[in-house]
Amino acid sequence: MLLISDEKTLSREIDSLRKSGKLINFIPTMGNLHLGHSSLFKKSDNTDEIRVVSIFVNPLQFNDDKDFNNYPRTIESDKKKLLAEGVDVLFLPDAQIIKVVKFALRLGHIGRKLCGIDRSGHFEGVAKIILKFLDLIKPDFITLGEKDYQQLLVIKKIIKDLKIKTKVKSCPTVRDKDGIALSSRNKLLGKKIFLARYIPTVLKQITLEINEGSFELQRLNYFRDYLEKSGIDRVHYLEILNENNLFSISKLPCMSRVFIAISIEGVRLIDNMRIESKLACSSNGILNVSPK
Repeated sequence: MLLISDEKTLSREIDSLRKSGKLINFIPTMGNLHLGHSSLFKKSDNTDEIRVVSIFVNPLQFNDDKDFNNYPRTIESDKKKLLAEGVDVLFLPDAQIIKVVKFALRLGHIGRKLCGIDRSGHFEGVAKIILKFLDLIKPDFITLGEKDYQQLLVIKKIIKDLKIKTKVKSCPTVRDKDGIALSSRNKLLGKKIFLARYIPTVLKQITLEINEGSFELQRLNYFRDYLEKSGIDRVHYLEILNENNLFSISKLPCMSRVFIAISIEGVRLIDNMRIESKLACSSNGILNVSPK
């Protein structure tokens, strides 16, 4: 595995690897790697790829210095995991990389929903560093996880808007035996990790009720109250939205997801779950499953 921290060296090595005729697959991470990340590192069955992984805790996407400082950093164990996975290149950029990020971005509606409401500048920070990486690496693919689904949509948008040739590949959320979405932040919960079990429980119950019949949007208030009474400090949002654009469900049937963000003792966790049937919303806020 090549370990690179210099931008010029990275570009030179990537150009050399590309001449072999292999495709470049880029997987951006902030480190503290777990099995969810491992699912992103797997090679596609039908292609021989060069896998380039970055580890960079990006200060541009944190609107809270304490959150940035507390983010788990486990670089030595991360290196060992990447070696075991057979990853080809690990890019560990210097913090100075953010000083040369000069892109001005307009993320529109997608950047203003959900986490964009109370994490000012978060997605702009994500987009800027991803664009910097894409400019350096020029990968054929970028592979992302669906747990950070809004981030996935943001990156898809900037790639489309700027006509970047990189194709986006997404991987389903990986969960532990209790259904909790794997996240680098989970270890910050300590003994409070048991409270995170309520997240998949609620998401599964909502999708079950929707698939069994009509579901009133106001029932989401019941689930918010249930979560907070269960010991979760705050429910930032619990919404059902169109999975393609994060618009509210309308009269037109669409594929949707339930999105959630909560805080437990200052640790913010996000998750989402796809509703497998198309939904439409009546004027009185009742969601109906579209006939197959």
